[in-house]
Amino acid sequence: MYGEINLPPGTYGDVAPSFGATHRPVPEKPGRGGTPIMLPRTPVSRALLTFAVFAFVLLAAAQPASALRVVTYNILNWPSLDWPGRYQYFQTVMDSLDADVIIVQEIESQTGVNNFREYCLNASVPGEYSSDLFVNGPDTDNAIFYRNSVVDTVTHVTIPTDVRWTMEYTVTLNGYDSSEAQFKILSTHLKAGSSSSDIATREDQCEEIRAHMNGYPSGTHFIFGGDFNMYTSSEAGYQDLVGSQPDNDGRCFDPVDKPGYWHDSYTFRREHTQSPRVTSSGGFTGGGVDDRYDQLLVSAVFEDGDGLSYVIGSHKAFGNDGYRLNNNINNPVNQEISQEMADALYYASDHIPLLLEIQVPAKVDVAASLAFGKAVVASTAEELLTVANSATVPADELDYSLAAPGGFTAPGGSFQLSAGSGNDHTISMDTASVGAKAGDLTVNSNDLDDPAIDVALSGTVVDHASPSLDAASVVLADTLDFGSHEIGTFSDMVLSVHNDGYGSLQALLEIYDAAIVGGDGRFSFVGGFTEESVGADAAEYTLHFDDAGATPSTLYAATLTLSNRDESGIHGGGGALSDLTVYLEAFVEDGTGVPDDGVLRLALSSGVPNPFTERTSLVFSLPSSSSVRIEIFDIAGRLVRTLESGVLPAGEHEVVWTGRDDRGRQAASGIYFCRATVGDWREVRKVVLLR
Repeated sequence: MYGEINLPPGTYGDVAPSFGATHRPVPEKPGRGGTPIMLPRTPVSRALLTFAVFAFVLLAAAQPASALRVVTYNILNWPSLDWPGRYQYFQTVMDSLDADVIIVQEIESQTGVNNFREYCLNASVPGEYSSDLFVNGPDTDNAIFYRNSVVDTVTHVTIPTDVRWTMEYTVTLNGYDSSEAQFKILSTHLKAGSSSSDIATREDQCEEIRAHMNGYPSGTHFIFGGDFNMYTSSEAGYQDLVGSQPDNDGRCFDPVDKPGYWHDSYTFRREHTQSPRVTSSGGFTGGGVDDRYDQLLVSAVFEDGDGLSYVIGSHKAFGNDGYRLNNNINNPVNQEISQEMADALYYASDHIPLLLEIQVPAKVDVAASLAFGKAVVASTAEELLTVANSATVPADELDYSLAAPGGFTAPGGSFQLSAGSGNDHTISMDTASVGAKAGDLTVNSNDLDDPAIDVALSGTVVDHASPSLDAASVVLADTLDFGSHEIGTFSDMVLSVHNDGYGSLQALLEIYDAAIVGGDGRFSFVGGFTEESVGADAAEYTLHFDDAGATPSTLYAATLTLSNRDESGIHGGGGALSDLTVYLEAFVEDGTGVPDDGVLRLALSSGVPNPFTERTSLVFSLPSSSSVRIEIFDIAGRLVRTLESGVLPAGEHEVVWTGRDDRGRQAASGIYFCRATVGDWREVRKVVLLR
């Protein structure tokens, strides 16, 4: 191991040009799968913006816009080998790598961990990355760094393999509780060299590591990476890692899946990670990019495409454009990265980074409750339920279905959502019967933390409102009599409107319009008409008769029609209900106190008997021969029977109703209205028929 040296920042002897004391971010990085892309990104998610840097661009399979990026990087004797002269190159590389989890090899101390974290990773965004404690041991040279916004916790275990210890880190992702959203990443630096002794040592190391991984529970997600120093897939150590054994819980799979002799081979030119320079100097090895020393292997469950899994095609030797075999990374012109980036890779280390990406599990997002409020009986009551996959792109697809409780319906079948998207589903409430409705709709999904989420559904089905002019029963028509008075002595009258039988399972009554016809325009609402919602308490309207300039000895009559509906703003609300009809009357006396025989007086008696079963009599008097019409109406305002229609002489008259309609049929029990109309005069009396 080298001792630490203290050179001024930005110096590297006479080997490389200085980047200067201030870091200059490089606005390019290799795309996921080889296509150059712009740098802007938020933690975990990245915007994919493809552009042509050079006339020649390598074509690769389309990759997702972003992923959780894992990197392994041998950073070469850090910090003893001139870290002040190299850190700015690492800044450039690490900014462009945009990694979420980074394992490094050849890091020598806690001091090295600290200054690599702060100078190379957190230079652009202070505090963006954290690191685990450095573990001292025989030739221990592994460390891990992770983006705080992506990784919640990291714990470590030491695997005391021969020559150098291997480190195992358990990574927990932010926003996930399930252990299935955790993965292990192992960092190793196997014995270097090509002698039979070196190969045997690597085999021993791999046997120990495989034995450790075989101890994992079945289905464990793990990534095994580092500097393997291997030359061929036939090497026994490599086969110990990827080969089938009686216990395959720790079996590794190579995303490249290209067996062969890797060293100095054109076939494997894209997989090579060492060395970015042809000529060795200043502690750097040479040889050009001709060895696949650095590797990232994954467990079987990382390859199943579900939940936490490897993004196919994302395995990439950073900056290797396929034209580096036995060449420098920066000369001739690199077809994949900028010259500044190629220079940074050249001067930073004698390895280049290796990366792969993993998709994170799906994450269901749905409201905890869905309230329908009130719905009128037999109406259509629907609400939208939004189900979203809130995991960061390109997380696994959210596969889900909906199970509705009794009294509600939801779309059947299964659904799928890509990360960052949502679906609106129409949920319906049964309104066939009046009553409160409640139950839990279950969203069953592949969300690891919440595979079955309950959404509380609630609502109330109410009956129609029931407009009435009477507090005790349904009365749709009545008379409001201002009486007989001299000019200047009329008082205002109060009209009450009720919602008959109102309770918690009945809609409010909305009185939304009013019209007064007749009466020479003398009848009006005090303060004007206002819409009212009627529940248990009646709505009261004050009406006024304007007698100024009225003609003495005259009956003024008008008809007030109130328009009603079920309360609006609820499911099925706003439907029209029966109008209420109020006959307004006021008789203006002549002021003499002496009856005028030529003027009709208000003279319709109440029915006798009332209530009645067989017959009832009503008496009225006429001061002069007049055209008279006496009619019976039901509470809905329908004509039932005409008792009198024609001219009658002056004097007292009696009409009798036997409870039959105009066709001679017996009327049903209930409330009826007898209306007498003589010229402009009209009077209504209520009678009750009992059977």
